[in-house]
Amino acid sequence: MKLNSIMSIITFAFVIVLVLRGFRASKFSRHNLKWFQVDYGTAPILGVLILVATFSIDHFVIIRGIIGSDGIEPYAILILFMTLVYVCISLDLTGFFEYLALRTVKAAGNSPRKLFLYFFFLSSFLTVFTSNDIVILTLTPIICYFAKYTKVDPIPYLIGQFFAANIWSLTLYIGNPTNIIVAEAYDLSFVEYTTWMLLPTIAAGFSCLLMVWLVFRKKLPQTFEPPEIDPSSALKDKFGAIFGVSLLASCLILLSLASWLNLTLWSITLSFAIIMFFRDIIYDFFSKKKSKGTRNYNTIRNAAVRMPWKILPFIIGMFILVEALATSGWVDLFAALISNISKNMITSVFLMVFLSAITSNLMNNQPMTILFTKILISSSFNAPGTIKFGIMFALIMGSNFGANFTLIGALAGIMWHKILLNKGIEISFKDFAKYGIVIMPIVIAVAALTLSIELLVWL
Repeated sequence: MKLNSIMSIITFAFVIVLVLRGFRASKFSRHNLKWFQVDYGTAPILGVLILVATFSIDHFVIIRGIIGSDGIEPYAILILFMTLVYVCISLDLTGFFEYLALRTVKAAGNSPRKLFLYFFFLSSFLTVFTSNDIVILTLTPIICYFAKYTKVDPIPYLIGQFFAANIWSLTLYIGNPTNIIVAEAYDLSFVEYTTWMLLPTIAAGFSCLLMVWLVFRKKLPQTFEPPEIDPSSALKDKFGAIFGVSLLASCLILLSLASWLNLTLWSITLSFAIIMFFRDIIYDFFSKKKSKGTRNYNTIRNAAVRMPWKILPFIIGMFILVEALATSGWVDLFAALISNISKNMITSVFLMVFLSAITSNLMNNQPMTILFTKILISSSFNAPGTIKFGIMFALIMGSNFGANFTLIGALAGIMWHKILLNKGIEISFKDFAKYGIVIMPIVIAVAALTLSIELLVWL
């Protein structure tokens, strides 16, 4: 085996360890000893630098990792995701999502069980039209706030919200970056993707609701004293909320028509993000002028602070590392192994959903998705065409479901756990995994069976 092949697989494994665990390394300066955090944003770039320094890859591998190969275009994936995130964050800054959450709390009255169901459905609804990351960032602090002032256990509400966000993110092409990675590789249109994924998502969503209800129903109190809240007070910019909702709705409609209009998805989301950006500039300018500088209006800066910038080096770095694995022959080897056990539609779908969900918790769902996508489009993957089609959707399902097994299954889990710690709420790795192991195998089995039946009937 060549040295570059050995270095590629060792470096890939090393980066995965850094992404999942992180470590602190010292950086010497003339004045003092500084510390910097090696995390998911910096670890893949460090891995690429190691491969470059050991002459294990050349500049062509780096170029393919950025520009793309085999139908996967990393730059297009990142533009699509980041621009849509900007639109959603800008909409959130108007107070719209907080308004919906407070309306939900008010509608539940003094019933903890109603509130549990309402938060689950709200998380599901918002995830469908935005993304799981946006919902987690927005609703988690509100649930913590509600639990603090009503003195109820926040864990059932938080688990229900988190599980819902990572299941209903399957519905649309844009619900999760992993959806985009696989769909781009297979050149699926926005409508075609949802046509196949809608029924499995509904089956998974309602089976998850049933399971979390069975797990938590006895832990919910009979009643509580609802806090005095005025939902309308959350709306900081009513016109901006109306404008943002209209813009997001128009963007989703145009995305669904993209294949008929011969437009790329990333160009559509980029156009709408530019419109939102200029609207924010105008809003900040006139708001500041109207208040004669007595208030600090800076929507652009606030949105920039909340943007997930670390995902840019993370995704690009992981694409380069996977490209190195492909160049050194590892991807073809993995493809041959998986194709040997992909002979039947139902068993192949079940195998890939569980395999990808479990592997997500060994290496995080985004690196897993990038690697597995390369494997499935490899010339060494010799499964029949219809089975390949089913395995592709099974991979998407596993990349979303894997986030609900452990806190390290997805970046969303790491982000969610950090928010909770900042709010003084701790869910241990063991406790979270306990809920995931009880709930998710049933959810996965129901979704995989639904997808298998759908494929067998229509293909």
